[in-house]
Amino acid sequence: MKSFKVIDMKIIQEQNFIVPEVKDGVIINMEHGDNPWIIEIVTDGDLASILEKLKGSLLEMMVTITRPSNAPAKFSAELMDINQMDDMISVVFKGSIIMQGPNYAEELLEFLVKEGYEGTALINEFNSRMESKDDFRKEDKTE
Repeated sequence: MKSFKVIDMKIIQEQNFIVPEVKDGVIINMEHGDNPWIIEIVTDGDLASILEKLKGSLLEMMVTITRPSNAPAKFSAELMDINQMDDMISVVFKGSIIMQGPNYAEELLEFLVKEGYEGTALINEFNSRMESKDDFRKEDKTE
C-alpha cells in the first residue's frame, strides 16, 4: 500500500470542471482489486450540495499529488461518501487510474492536426485536451 498527499483535484463534468479547494487530502493505492485507489479530500462545506448530487456516480477527475508542479493523473472513481466536519466536508472516492501512455501529448497533437486544427485553434484545443486528458483515440474513426 502506498499513500500520497493530494495537492489539487478537478472533477470533470461534461465540458466543465468542479474544482474543490483541497484543504487537505490523501490518495492511497491499495495495490489490489478492480478499484485500488482511495482518494479523500477535505474542502469547503459550501460544495456539499453540489457533490451530494454526484454521490454514487462514476466520475472522471484529474488529481495532482505530492507537489503542484507534478502533472495531474486521470482517475475514474465513484464518489462514495461525504462527511460534514464543522464548516468543511470530507469527500471520499474509490476508483482506478486511467493510463494515458508516455506519448500522449505527441499523439494528441498529431490527432488534432489530422482533424484540421491549426494556429490559435490548434493551441487552444491542445491545451484544453491536455488539461482534461480526454481519450481522443476513441474519437478517431480512421484507424
